[in-house]
Amino acid sequence: MTRELVDRMRTCAATLEASQASGNPWDLALLGKDAARLLRIAADALDTPEPLGEQMELIQPSPAPRLPPDVPAATWGGFPSPVARPCPACGSTDARTARRNGPHRLQLTCPVCAHQWDYGT
Repeated sequence: MTRELVDRMRTCAATLEASQASGNPWDLALLGKDAARLLRIAADALDTPEPLGEQMELIQPSPAPRLPPDVPAATWGGFPSPVARPCPACGSTDARTARRNGPHRLQLTCPVCAHQWDYGT
């Protein structure tokens, strides 16, 4: 119904525009009457709400998979646990300075005692 109504409205609008260009008053009077009737039909069609259809089924999210207890936890960046380990010399856990020591090693420096050691040892 709505597609047919839209097509009729476009045809009526195009005919009105073409008639205004010609300037014939009889054509404009007849088209005005037809346009008014078409507007009433369109308003009635738009005023009546169409049924929305059936309500969709609610899909519940699946639970997260549980790992067996023997599977080790993931590590950050392939390094050992991110828990701060104390300095081997003084036991401080303050923020350390890290420097690259070769292509695959980091060397840590303690800010308290300036002790240096390889990360992961």
